[in-house]
Amino acid sequence: MWIANLEPFVGTGPWVVVAVIGVLVAGKLIALALATRGAEPKDRPGIIKAVAELFRWRR
Repeated sequence: MWIANLEPFVGTGPWVVVAVIGVLVAGKLIALALATRGAEPKDRPGIIKAVAELFRWRR
């Protein structure tokens, strides 16, 4: 599980874990917004699927 990768940071405080997860989520949202900007509505589901595939944790 990917949360196990955060165990070294838990000792520093819960806000560090929240910040790391928040940065990851914000990065995904920014990449998705940039990728779908100006795209045709019919093309957006394919673009969203491709961006989601880039951010998969496990392959």
